[in-house]
Amino acid sequence: MHPSRSCTLLATIALLPMLTGGAAAGQPADFERLQDSGHCPLCNLAGADLSGMRLMSADLSGADLRGADLRKTILFHANLSGADMRDAKLTRASLGRIDLRSANLNGLDLSNARLGHADLNNAQLTQTNLRGAMLEHANLRGADLTGADLSKASLMNAKTDLVLLRNASLVEADLRQVDLRRAADLRGSDLSKARLSKAKMDGLDLSGMSFDGADMQHVGLAGAKLHGASLVGANLRKADLRDADLTGADLRGAKMTATTMTGTFFGKATLEEAMLGGNLVGTDFSDGRLARADLSGANLKDAHFNNADLQQANFTSCNLYSADFSGARLNRANFSRANLEKAIFTDADLSGAVFDDARGAPKR
Repeated sequence: MHPSRSCTLLATIALLPMLTGGAAAGQPADFERLQDSGHCPLCNLAGADLSGMRLMSADLSGADLRGADLRKTILFHANLSGADMRDAKLTRASLGRIDLRSANLNGLDLSNARLGHADLNNAQLTQTNLRGAMLEHANLRGADLTGADLSKASLMNAKTDLVLLRNASLVEADLRQVDLRRAADLRGSDLSKARLSKAKMDGLDLSGMSFDGADMQHVGLAGAKLHGASLVGANLRKADLRDADLTGADLRGAKMTATTMTGTFFGKATLEEAMLGGNLVGTDFSDGRLARADLSGANLKDAHFNNADLQQANFTSCNLYSADFSGARLNRANFSRANLEKAIFTDADLSGAVFDDARGAPKR
């Protein structure tokens, strides 16, 4: 083969990965520019077929990519900041370390997308499908994820300052070690079965939200407002609930052993069959529903159980010094080996309650 023809053939082969699947739309000149240089900032590529192209580190900032076909496209480390990507197809695209700052991704299907270390600062992601997406270490500061589906997504160590997650689905999402304390809005989000171990949510208003079945071990919730929140079956072992307000919360079957609950308020909360242990000095359970709850061994000095439902509750070996059970229903509750000195049982129903070896047991 002639040497010049050989060189031409090799050059063509080298360009094949770039050209495969590409087809012009929008402005053909812009498409040619992208093919020639691998960059096209501010270009009109709306509806273009860019599937399978190798666009690593490409500059597509501010580009119009509405409806573009980017399936299987390699966009690793590419700059798409400010790009309009509405209705684009991104199935199996490589998006690691991509720059999507201020990009419009509203309503896109990014399910199972690999967005580790991606920069999504101030990106628009409302109603976006991110189910199963990998967002570890992603920058989500200021991103709008209102109504987004993040179920089963991994957000470990993601940056979430001022992120909007209102009405988002985070069911079974991995949020371990995520600091949500500066999130702008989490109201209405569903965190059922989410992995929240060591996440930080101190001081947030989480009222009415669902954490059913969530793993919340070591989670920070100090001073959080959880009015009417649902935490059925949640694992709150070693969580920090200091001064948290759980008024009317549903904690049926929740595990709260070794949990810090100094100053926690459980007024009118449902704690049936829950497990509570550790330091609960002065905790207020007034009007709560704690039937069959297990509080064995807990330090409940000065705790308030006024008018609470404590039927069949287990207080074995508890320190209940000066606890107030006024008006409580204590049918068949177990106080064996408990310290009941100076405890108050005014108008309490003690029918069937067990006081074996308890100190300061009330006279009946």
